[in-house]
Amino acid sequence: MIRRASYTVLSSSSCHFRRRLHQTSLLQSACNLMNTSDVVQPSRSVATSATTLRIMPSTNPNDLAASSHNNIARSQPRLCFSTVATTANASSPSSSNESTSSTNNKKEKDKKDDSNIFLDNLGKIFLSSIGLVLLFLLRSTKSNNSRVALREEMENAALLDPLEIEDLRCANSDFTMEVWNTIVEEIKNEFVARGISSMTYPQFLSLVMRVMKDVKGEGFTVQMGHLMDRVVIAELERRREGNDNAAGHQEGSDELPLSFLLASLSLALNSSVADRIRVLYDSMLIGNEMNNSSSSSSEGQESTNTNTNINDASKEQVEKMIQNLQSTCQLVPDAQIVETNSKVPYQTFRVGTGSELARRAREGYGGKKGSQGVTRDGDGPVTLEDFHAILKSRTVCAWGECYIKKSSRTSTSDR
Repeated sequence: MIRRASYTVLSSSSCHFRRRLHQTSLLQSACNLMNTSDVVQPSRSVATSATTLRIMPSTNPNDLAASSHNNIARSQPRLCFSTVATTANASSPSSSNESTSSTNNKKEKDKKDDSNIFLDNLGKIFLSSIGLVLLFLLRSTKSNNSRVALREEMENAALLDPLEIEDLRCANSDFTMEVWNTIVEEIKNEFVARGISSMTYPQFLSLVMRVMKDVKGEGFTVQMGHLMDRVVIAELERRREGNDNAAGHQEGSDELPLSFLLASLSLALNSSVADRIRVLYDSMLIGNEMNNSSSSSSEGQESTNTNTNINDASKEQVEKMIQNLQSTCQLVPDAQIVETNSKVPYQTFRVGTGSELARRAREGYGGKKGSQGVTRDGDGPVTLEDFHAILKSRTVCAWGECYIKKSSRTSTSDR
């Protein structure tokens, strides 16, 4: 009976223990779902208690029930601890997210502190550079177009074409330096000796034709003289317009300076460039001889002082001769173009005067990219060598001589 009673108590305790074990396993499963950490110790302890209960000898049923109850009670705090730990672990992500966000904010702040102005605005700098390059190209194109348009206008308005000048010289192959020197001597005897420095075109032309007939007969004359007439008539019209605008038409205004008439006659001279330059230089010195003769007739003592510079041309005479060559179409159109002071929005150009061309040829222009002066002195008398250098400079370029050694576009600027 006692053995049956012990087995009955043991069976009831086992059933109670199984129910408690089942509840414990359910709690353990819930804990595993809430936290993946290892919480296996209660099951082990329960299993150990169950094993202990199974192995324990059959003693007092009250002792067995008490021991099983103690084992279950001993295992319960461990289950509660794991649940608390799981709850603590579940609340930890919020704190970790806060720490992560604070770290990211700190990194962004460090990046802002380490920013580079050049790298941050690289796109703007690149677009600005492209815009400036395009603006420079547009301005350069407009300036070149303005210069080309002015050159074409000068070429269309030119009285003589370079090919016409070449044909005029070829047609007058008999008009040599010997005939020229004879004409100049006759001019000195008839006009310069009497102090006449200007005359009408018919007077000058009649003297030339008479000398030419005396030298080589009746048939000798200026061939294709209408080309020379065209230049002289245009100059007369220009002077008449100037006189009408200034003080009205005056009697004797059809007279032209002797230097201009000789420059016009040089269009038909068949000679080398050096000889042509020399006869133009001598024609400027005719004025010095005339001044010397007039001063010697009035005051004999002052004639010795005026003879000092008789072999050199003055600055004003050179400027007038270059102006005469410009009026008779003996200068290259491109060399006569000068820059104006208007540089915004683009550079504009105009036609330079004879004095401007002579001054830039003597003094230089444009700095390093321009041209140096061809004379030692920018002001004062000019020798034959200096006059030769002036006419062959890029600023004057008479008869295209500046293109003989080196072909390049001439560019001038206002000083």
